[in-house]
Parts: sequence; structure tokens; C-alpha cells
Amino acid sequence: MAAQGQILPLKLALDEARREFDADSENVFSEIKDSPAEAPAAARRLVESQQGVIAVTLAMARCDTIAIFSDWKRLIEHMIKASEGKSGYLAVFTVPHVLGGFLYMTAAIQALHHESWRVLERLLNAKFEWYYSSGRPLYTYGFTLRYLFHPEALGRKASKTHDLYRELLGQPAIQEITTLSGDDLLNTYVRAQLLMSLRAAQEVLKGNDARIWADYGRFYSERVRPLFDRAHADPTFGQGIAAAFGETQEQFFANLNKRLGVIAKRFWQSGEYFWESLSSWEPR
Repeated sequence: MAAQGQILPLKLALDEARREFDADSENVFSEIKDSPAEAPAAARRLVESQQGVIAVTLAMARCDTIAIFSDWKRLIEHMIKASEGKSGYLAVFTVPHVLGGFLYMTAAIQALHHESWRVLERLLNAKFEWYYSSGRPLYTYGFTLRYLFHPEALGRKASKTHDLYRELLGQPAIQEITTLSGDDLLNTYVRAQLLMSLRAAQEVLKGNDARIWADYGRFYSERVRPLFDRAHADPTFGQGIAAAFGETQEQFFANLNKRLGVIAKRFWQSGEYFWESLSSWEPR
């Protein structure tokens, strides 16, 4: 957890990041306003240009600093709202949504990797404000917000979106901070996605609607099973994960297979890699 003296610089960095985003996103809108086919490349450039907010995101998650979580969340909501009131091609003015989704996913994998349980709990329980057509605010869990993981700028393809996020996370400057690369990065990424999907399944079992755009083709059982093996064997690790579900370690495992069943039946459906995915878990 960051010391109090470290919080103000991070908050000021977020203020600067907002100003930088506003200028850069308007440049993007101007540059490609008549060229929707250029949206994927523009989205990549926008993410790569926002090094300040990426650094703050990594610091927040690595140090379990929830004191700036609300400010960070408001910045992502600001990025989502940047598309409001725009006219023209959807692919063009939704480019900032890609940046918002990248920051959310970056925070999640970093929190899981460094066992920053307070940040992970916030990520899996905070609802983000967004707008659609009517101008009336809507509130949705980040992991179910289609603007972040099913963006028009990337052709509304979750697999393409997650491929881009993983590729960007694999850049040397980010790897140096996260210490994640190769299979370690992919494994942590899909385990974070699976936790998001389990939270969505928890909501479904409560009778709430929760649609999610995860890259299910990467949920190979050998990649995700070690997460549950460790959570079962290590009470500290297990309780850290369970806290994001508002449960004890014992309650989490009592509910796990029901939630995996929801994922298999409702989310995967006839997914291409379904037969290689984890549909249930038992201690070994």
C-alpha cells in the first residue's frame, strides 16, 4: 500500500493524463474522421501515446493503492464519454474506448500478479458510468462494459481486442515494470479474465443480467487450473481472490463449479476451444 505522501503525486499525474488524453484524442478524431478503416491503427497509437496514465495504472495496481481508484475510474469514464455527441463513423469516435479497456485490463493483471487484493476487489465490483443514445447515465461493471472489450473501433471483436491488449502489454517498457512476458503474461491475463467471468456468473446466479466479452478461446484448462490449485492450497492467496466475490475461501470453492457451469453454458456456448477449457475443478 502506498504511503500517504505518494498519493498526491499520483492524483496530479492523473490530472495531467486527462489533459493529455483530451488533446491527443481530439487529434485522432481530426486525423481519421473520414477514414474508419484507420481506427485500429489509431487506437494503438493513442494507447502508446498515453504513457503517463499507463504508469499510474501500473503503480496503483502494483502498490494496492485504492486511494486513487476513484480518480482513476473517473478518468476511464471520461474516456468512454469522449465518444458522446460526436457525429460520423462509430469506429472513429470510439477509439478512446480501446484505451479505457486496456487500462482496466492492465490494472487487473497487475493486481492479480502482485496479489493486490484491494485493487482487484474494486475492479471486480465497481460500476462504471456510460451513456447510450438517450443521454441518461447507465452503470455497468467494468468487465461487462462492451465499450471496453467489444469496441466499435476494433470491429466489435473481443478476440481482436484482447489480442491487441496482450500485444501492448508485451512491449519492453511495460514488461520491465510488470515483470510479465511470454507464457507468464498470457497465463496471468487469462486467469484475470476467468475471474471476471466468474464474477459475471455470480451475478447471473443472483438473477442479474451480466454479459461479458472475454477471449474464451484462451481459457485452456492447463493455463487456468493452477490459479484454483494455488487458491485452494494457500489460504492467504485463496482468501484474497474470494474477497472480490464477497466470500470466504470456503464459500468461493463451494460455488466455483456452479459458476464454471454458467460460463460453459451461457458464455462459451459453442465456442471454438470449448473442449479444451475448464468446465469444472476438483482438488488434486
